[in-house]
Amino acid sequence: MSVALIELAKKLTTSSISGKDFTATFFEQWRSEGKSGILAQDDDHLGDCLRLMFGLADSFTDGPKDRPTELTESELKQEVSKLLSTYGYI
Repeated sequence: MSVALIELAKKLTTSSISGKDFTATFFEQWRSEGKSGILAQDDDHLGDCLRLMFGLADSFTDGPKDRPTELTESELKQEVSKLLSTYGYI
């Protein structure tokens, strides 16, 4: 199960890690779990949450926003927190 990605997201929301570290680790873990087949074992609830989180992480920018769809670190934290709350992980 990909609960490690949920725990990683919780660290972002508590400012235990930066947005840059979150996204780098998230994508590394995502690739690893995808290759090993762990992601495919997730129930639909967790899978839906992680797919949405992937989109949020992909929208992160570690500098000035070039497009309105990009997320700053504070926006990323806020959106990930809302997502975790919506899916009942916090």
